[in-house]
Amino acid sequence: MPLFSLMVYLAIGNPDSADAPLEPRLEGALEDLPPGAVMAKLEQRLSDVPNDATGWLLMARLRMTIEDYPKAADSWQRLLALESDNSEAMVGLARALIEQDGGVVSEEAVYLLDNALALEPANFAARFWRAEAYDQLGETAQARILWRQMREKLPDNMPLAKMLDRRLAK
Repeated sequence: MPLFSLMVYLAIGNPDSADAPLEPRLEGALEDLPPGAVMAKLEQRLSDVPNDATGWLLMARLRMTIEDYPKAADSWQRLLALESDNSEAMVGLARALIEQDGGVVSEEAVYLLDNALALEPANFAARFWRAEAYDQLGETAQARILWRQMREKLPDNMPLAKMLDRRLAK
């Protein structure tokens, strides 16, 4: 198969041909574009309008999705510079920092999570990561309180519920 592919490429391919222009590949509805094209459009938009909070939110979410945590952290920070009371951005930045640190919840991440919880006490993601921080610090009683509260709100068949059950059982 590889030999056949090489023969076809040598017969009809042309390594000296120019790349396809970017602009036509970025046209169309955003939801119809591949993630790379969406990111290129967002980057172009944010270079033109750097104070676009919605753009930074979308960029941060996209970068988290593709696991580019350093750039996601930068996007979350830019969003927080525009909207200092955005709890989603606080939790997003905390999570990006945690992922960069291999799952370790740093003091900066705890600070962000505590601020997010002060703004939005029911924020599920902030509660989850704050419980992780308590657990890592050896404050298992505090972690268990948060895990129990989260577990009560989940149906039994959810994977997160099962994970919380395992945490509570140990």
